[in-house]
Amino acid sequence: MKDRILIDTSAWIESFKKTGNKNLQQLIIKTLDSSHVATTNIIILELLQGCRDKKEYPEMKLRLESLELLPANGKVWEMAYNAGYNLKKNGITIPTIDLIIASIAKAYNYTLIHHDRHFRLVTKHLELSIIDFIDEFKI
Repeated sequence: MKDRILIDTSAWIESFKKTGNKNLQQLIIKTLDSSHVATTNIIILELLQGCRDKKEYPEMKLRLESLELLPANGKVWEMAYNAGYNLKKNGITIPTIDLIIASIAKAYNYTLIHHDRHFRLVTKHLELSIIDFIDEFKI
């Protein structure tokens, strides 16, 4: 069975940069070739909002829509509610979108590739498999 991977917006954006993390760029290419990669409506929305022009938008949309879409169902929302509550009670505030993305990855048992410190905090209260590229030096 192929690895099940969800690539967060932060990792996509870092991988698109000419000066982005080369290890992350290589992992995403390898992952797209050899793993089962999915996305979410929220990630699609965030990436499409960042398109630079009318040409890039339909190309990006087509590529993202070719991936499996993981919906935010009732189980996802319940996980997000609980994680958000527990984190806040421990003095940690996480952006709502990050809570939802983490909950989607957890609910569907996907590993989340990211470049965002918030996901490290989420893993303290939501058992989540992550691949983290925050502290890596760019090569």
